[in-house]
Amino acid sequence: MKTINLTIVIALLAVLSFNVCAQEEVKKSNTVVRPVQISFVTPLGTNGMESWNVSNNFSLNIIIGYSGGLKGFEIGGFYNMIKEDVKGLQIAGFANTVMGNVIGCQISGFSNINKKNVTGLQIAGFSNTIIGNVIGCQISGFSNISKKNLNGLQIAGFANIIADSSTASQISGFSNIVNGTMTGLQLTGFINIAKSMPIGIQISGFANINHGDIKGSQITGFANINSGNLKGVQITGFLNYTKKLTGAQIGFINICDTVEDGIALGFLSIVKKGYRSFELSGNESFYVVGSFKTGTEQFYNIISVGSRLENNFIKWGWGYGIGTMLPVTEKVKVNIDGIAYHINEDEWWTGRLNMLNKINLCASMHVSDNLTVFGGMTWNIQVSDINDREGNPVNSSIVNWSAYDRTKRNTNVKMYPGFTVGVRL
Repeated sequence: MKTINLTIVIALLAVLSFNVCAQEEVKKSNTVVRPVQISFVTPLGTNGMESWNVSNNFSLNIIIGYSGGLKGFEIGGFYNMIKEDVKGLQIAGFANTVMGNVIGCQISGFSNINKKNVTGLQIAGFSNTIIGNVIGCQISGFSNISKKNLNGLQIAGFANIIADSSTASQISGFSNIVNGTMTGLQLTGFINIAKSMPIGIQISGFANINHGDIKGSQITGFANINSGNLKGVQITGFLNYTKKLTGAQIGFINICDTVEDGIALGFLSIVKKGYRSFELSGNESFYVVGSFKTGTEQFYNIISVGSRLENNFIKWGWGYGIGTMLPVTEKVKVNIDGIAYHINEDEWWTGRLNMLNKINLCASMHVSDNLTVFGGMTWNIQVSDINDREGNPVNSSIVNWSAYDRTKRNTNVKMYPGFTVGVRL
């Protein structure tokens, strides 16, 4: 033990003597630079009470060290703090704090905190926080925070936050937030939020929110919300919203003010300045049909209800479909619709397979501002069970005749031509 203590003392004295010699060489400079410093807890070290006025080339802090600057390599068992700038590599068991600029790399077990700008790499077990700008990469187990601009990459287990503009990629387990203009990629498990993404991609498990224009893509499991204009693609499992669409929306529900050049594909598409119409019509299967169409002329959704009364026996069906409108002249257009109806026969709900599928090919003429007449051909395909749930034989009577009639196992298929005529309001 005495030998070890003597060795440490001799090493400290040697470093102190070396620093004194080095300091003599830089007396003419306003900054004191020393090649080596060793400390237990500042000021218990070779730089003593001058530690915060000394910039070191090599710094070893056994527990806690506080230095004026670093131009080289610093390692600390618990905590490193630098009053001014760092150029080089900092490693700490718990945390690194720099009050000036950093050019290089910081690695810590818990956090890195910087008051000014960082150019380089930060790696922390918990968080990286920068008050200034970042050019480089931040990697942490929990969060990365940049109060100003960031150009580079953020990777965090929980969240990445940029308070200003960014040209970067953000990857996190829960959320990415940019309070300024974002150009790049946001990839997270839950939610991405950006103030504006002129060029970028947002990918998340739950939601993407952009408060300005975006040129790129939004892909998520639940909802994409864009309050500005979108030039690109929105893909979601449930809801897409944008102000003006130039591109494509693919989701269960799509909402936008205007489709400038593109298409909205989904179960229900609502375009404020798009295509909406209500139709009253009749055909060979239903004497009265009411249909609502919404979307764009290129692609619209159809919600329809049809019925007929025959010998005091009511047959009715509710249906859903899609369609497209092709212009021929200014007043004449052609509609191609596909609608699938569930047929109920003299009851509120028929609890078995009883479908009537229609493909309509119609020509329409615009008569006045609020009236369009149409008519055309249909091809009908009925698919129904021949037994009910109890196994009793049943026979659908919605079809009076057919050009094709086949039964396989428990399912009957009939096909036949027909017609449709009506008015569009």
